[in-house]
Amino acid sequence: MLTTLIANNMKNLYFIFLFAFFNSSSQNDAKIIFLFEKEKDILVSNQIEDIYKIDGKHTFKFIRGKHEKVEVNYSSLKEKVITYDEFIRQNKDKKYPELFTHYSFYILMKQKDSTACLIQVEKFWMVEDKIID
Repeated sequence: MLTTLIANNMKNLYFIFLFAFFNSSSQNDAKIIFLFEKEKDILVSNQIEDIYKIDGKHTFKFIRGKHEKVEVNYSSLKEKVITYDEFIRQNKDKKYPELFTHYSFYILMKQKDSTACLIQVEKFWMVEDKIID
């Protein structure tokens, strides 16, 4: 009985989070979610930030204290995931790199079972493997 109550409350919390997630921050910013695949993507961490390298060439950073990480149900967001190439293709008419200012970026990192971690990130560019903003 108690486990059923806890499970129902968790489902309600997921729903509330997803509702808030898609209606939060700037209403003009579209939310873009990239899938982090442990087999081919790279994660480098230090005390201040985490650097996510998608497809070995597209870099995003999570800054502790500025960005958020939240555990979610993977299946609730998997339909919203887009590849970086799809994102660029959909924005081919917009100026590069200014097009990145119109979006809020997230990395979805699948965990065990049906859970995932949704990580708010920002795009940044590396020149010769040196970080620039």
